[in-house]
Amino acid sequence: MSSFASSKKKKLKKLAPVISCHSFNWDRSMCAICPNSNKVRIYSGCHDPDVSKWELAYDLSSEHTMLVSGIDWSPVSNKIVTCSHDRNAFVWTYNDDTAVWEPSLVILRINRAALDVKWSPDGKKFAVASGSKAVPICHYEEDNNWWISKMIKKHKSTVLSVDWHPNSQLVATGCCDFKCRVFSAFVSGLDQADDNTLFGDLSDTFGELLAEFDQSHGWVCSVAWSQSGQKLAFAGHDASLSMVHFAEDPDEQPTVQTIHTRSLPLTKVMFSSEEVLIGVGHEMNPTEFVMDGSNIWGVGRKLDTLTSSTEKKSTASGFSAARSMFGSRGGSNSKDSKRSKSQCLTKHTGCITDMNSLSEPGSTISKFATSGVDGQLLYWDM
Repeated sequence: MSSFASSKKKKLKKLAPVISCHSFNWDRSMCAICPNSNKVRIYSGCHDPDVSKWELAYDLSSEHTMLVSGIDWSPVSNKIVTCSHDRNAFVWTYNDDTAVWEPSLVILRINRAALDVKWSPDGKKFAVASGSKAVPICHYEEDNNWWISKMIKKHKSTVLSVDWHPNSQLVATGCCDFKCRVFSAFVSGLDQADDNTLFGDLSDTFGELLAEFDQSHGWVCSVAWSQSGQKLAFAGHDASLSMVHFAEDPDEQPTVQTIHTRSLPLTKVMFSSEEVLIGVGHEMNPTEFVMDGSNIWGVGRKLDTLTSSTEKKSTASGFSAARSMFGSRGGSNSKDSKRSKSQCLTKHTGCITDMNSLSEPGSTISKFATSGVDGQLLYWDM
C-alpha cells in the first residue's frame, strides 16, 4: 500500500466539494484543479501529499462560462489548456513580467460541449473530445497569432476521451457509439515524416481512420497508450477493459483481449509500464491489471487497503453482494445515510474522476494522483 495514502482512514482537507479534473506541471510542484465549476485553481507546494499544506497561487476564472471538463499542463511548453461545456478552449501562458497567466482563445468550431483535452507529447498540438461527434486537433499558427483546429469527424456519437501516441502523430478516441478508434493526426508543415509509425508514413493522411475496435458494449470512457506506443487500452461503461497489442509489422493485424470485470465501470486508465495498467472509477479503488509471461492480461491487486469485512461479500448471495457494494458508497438519500457513510471502506468516498502520473513523463509510473467527486486529491505509491 501507498506510503502517501495512510492505511488508516483520515479526514483530509478537501480542495473543493468536488474535483472534476486536475493536472500537474512538469516537476509536479504545482497542480491545476477544477472545483466542479467554470474556475481553475492553481496550487503550489504540491510535492507534499498533504493538500492542507498547499497554497493557492492563481485563480483562473475569467474566461470560461460553464463547467471546465478538461485540464492538461504541457511539460514541454509549460502551457495549460482548458476546455469547457461552453464549447471553448483556452491556452494559458505564464507571463514572467506580470506574473499572471494570460489566456488565448482557441477556435474549436464545435457546437456541443468540449469534454476532454490532451497535449501531444511534443507539446505542439492538443486534441479535444467533444459532443459534436468530432475531435479538433489544435495547433498554433504563428502568422496569424492564434490557435486553429483541424477536425477529425468520423465518429457517430459523443467523443468522451482522447489520448496521444508517443510519436505525437496518432490519436486514439473513445466514443459513445461503443467504439475506440485510432486516427492520423499528422499536420503538414508541423510534423516530420516518419516511416516507423504503427501504420507507416502518415504524411498527408490527417483525419484518416487507421483502426477501429468494437469490443466494448458500452460507452468508451477512457483510452490510453503505453509508453512504447505498442499497446492501447480502452475502458467501456459495461465494466470491461480491452487491451490492444500492435505488431511491429504495419501489415499485421493487432490482437485484442477484453476483460469483463465484476467491478463497477472505470472512468480513467493509465499504463504504469508495458506490463501493468492502472484503472480507476466508480469502484473508488485504484486497480492494477497485469500482463503475464504469455501476454495475457488479468485483474491484479486493489491498491487501496480494505478491511477484512469486505471479504464476506464473496460468500454472500448475488443480491446481497450487490446491495452491500452500493450500500458501502454512502448514499445520502437513505434513512441510514450516517451509518452507510461510516461503512465506506475506501479512502475515496465517491467516484474517481481523474488520474495523473507523478513520475517523469515517458517513464515507468510508480506514483500517481487521483481526484474525485468527494473533493479529495490523493497520492499513491505503487
